[in-house]
Amino acid sequence: MSALRALAGALAALLALAWAAPAAAAPSPRDVSYLIATHQGNLYAIAAGKLAAQRGTNEDVRRLGQTFVDDHTRLDAELRTLAQQLKVPLTDQLDGPEQDQLKVLAAAPAGDAFDQLWITKQIEQQGQLYNGIDLELNYGYDERVKNLARDADDVILAHIGELNTVDREVSAPAG
Repeated sequence: MSALRALAGALAALLALAWAAPAAAAPSPRDVSYLIATHQGNLYAIAAGKLAAQRGTNEDVRRLGQTFVDDHTRLDAELRTLAQQLKVPLTDQLDGPEQDQLKVLAAAPAGDAFDQLWITKQIEQQGQLYNGIDLELNYGYDERVKNLARDADDVILAHIGELNTVDREVSAPAG
């Protein structure tokens, strides 16, 4: 009888321990996809921003390039911290599409052509980041990842607005 009581006590202790410390759930495929794609987008925005800050001829393009470097460096640092907590592996290398876009920018001739190409590519890329944020906010599971997306939302919307403003200035005929 005492052996049965001891077994029941051990079983109760194990059940209490299991309920007290649930195992951390693995992130959903949607959350993992958002973290990886956004990290790649951040790496691209940082590299492209550096190009604009160095090679842009329009003062607003150079300023906006540096803003992208600063903002996406901060966003990516936050993303990396969360990805590490969730055990989502990230690479420091740009993958194919972003790497190809960066090569096109780097090969563009300096001057107005570079400025216009940079603005066009950034409007596309920031739009892609915004679409990823929207998907995460609507279909993501982990609240920490969704909070990261919420934090990035305002930054990306501000970038898109600034890009559109600079685009009008750079595209306007001189005179």
